[in-house]
Amino acid sequence: MSSTLDARTRRDAAIAQVDANADDGWKRYALGFVAELSGRMPEFTTDDLWDAGLIKPREPRALGPVMRRAAKRGLIRTTGEYRASRYRNCAPLPLWTAA
Repeated sequence: MSSTLDARTRRDAAIAQVDANADDGWKRYALGFVAELSGRMPEFTTDDLWDAGLIKPREPRALGPVMRRAAKRGLIRTTGEYRASRYRNCAPLPLWTAA
């Protein structure tokens, strides 16, 4: 259990650091983009956001905290399914839908 807790703590710290270093203007823009796209697509991954024209920041991992923020605000939710990333060596990406 301790190992799992440590891994989650490290993950959460890394996400917080990426979020803290991301431009606030970009984060607001990306959150609006997610909200708009979720109203037009029944299901989507972060790859779909990039494909739809979301402007990439210096650190593309900053999209992760934006997705979490959108979910916490009730804009989107995960479907519980995953899709292979087209850009990250087939890494599994959560499938999202409008909340």
